[in-house]
Amino acid sequence: MITVKRLRCFVAVAEEGHFNKAAQRLGISQPPLTEHIRILEETLGCKLFERTTRSIRLTDQGRALLDHARHLLSEIERTREIVSEDNQSRVTVLKLGLLHAHTYTFLPSLLKAFFKQHPEYDVQLIEYSTGGQTDTILSPAVDAGLVREPLVHPEIEVQTLFTEPYLLAIPSDWRSPSTVDIAILNGRPIIGYPSHDDRRSTRSLFRDFLSQHQVRPSSWREVTTMHSALALVAANMGIAPVPNSQRTLRLPGVSYREIKQPPPELSVGLAWRRGIDNPLVNAFSHFARDHFGK
Repeated sequence: MITVKRLRCFVAVAEEGHFNKAAQRLGISQPPLTEHIRILEETLGCKLFERTTRSIRLTDQGRALLDHARHLLSEIERTREIVSEDNQSRVTVLKLGLLHAHTYTFLPSLLKAFFKQHPEYDVQLIEYSTGGQTDTILSPAVDAGLVREPLVHPEIEVQTLFTEPYLLAIPSDWRSPSTVDIAILNGRPIIGYPSHDDRRSTRSLFRDFLSQHQVRPSSWREVTTMHSALALVAANMGIAPVPNSQRTLRLPGVSYREIKQPPPELSVGLAWRRGIDNPLVNAFSHFARDHFGK
C-alpha cells in the first residue's frame, strides 16, 4: 500500500542518499524505514534504489517517482494549511472594514486596547471608500466595518461609536490663535470631499453653518480623499474642514485650528449585516462601544 508515511520515507532516503541519515531526519530507527521502502517497492513492482555496501542511488523508476512524490506531499501539506486557515478564520479572525482615514487616527489605539483584552483574536483589515462602505458591509468581504454615518439600510445594523466636531486645516505659515473665528473662511477657498450621503458632504454640512454666520468663501473645491485636501492646504490653496481625530496626522505645511463657534459634527459607527450571529462581531462591538464611551 502506498501511504503518506512511506512516500515521506522514500523522499528522505532519496534526498539524503543514506538510510541511516534519512532515519535520523525522520526521527525513526533504520529497520522500520527499510521496511517501509521494501513494502513501497513491492506495491509498485519495481526497485526504487540500487544498493551497494557503501552507497545507494535511485533507479530510473525511483527518479520518475521522486518529483511526483514531492508534489503529492506538498499538496497534502497545503491541504492541511487550507483547512487550518479556514478553521482559524471562522473562529478567531475578524474581517474589519474601515475608511483610510481611520488607519492613522483612532484605529491603532482601538485595536491595541482590544487585543490587550482579547489576545486570542486576530484581525484582517479591508479598506473601502466612503461611497463603497454600504456595498462592502452587505458583502461577505467583511464581518463588520467602521463607517461614516448616516448609513441607513434595512439589512444593516449600525452602532454609533462617537461623534466629533470639525476643525480647520490651514497652511502652517498662517499666523493665528489655536481657536479661530469661522470668519477666517470669508473670501477664502474651501477644500472639501464628497460623502456617500449628499447631506453629509463637507459642502452640505458647512452650507448652513457658513450662511448662519454670514461667511462667504471665494470658492469650493471637492477632492476624493483627505490626503488630497491636506496636500492642497499645504500648498496654500485653501482651507479644509476636517474631523477632530484628523489632527493626529501631522503633515508638513498643515496646522489645525479649533473653530470658535459650535461647528458641524461627524459621527463614526460600527456596522454589520443584520441578523448575523458572529461572536467576534459581538465582542468587538461591545468593546468598541465601551472604549469610546469612557
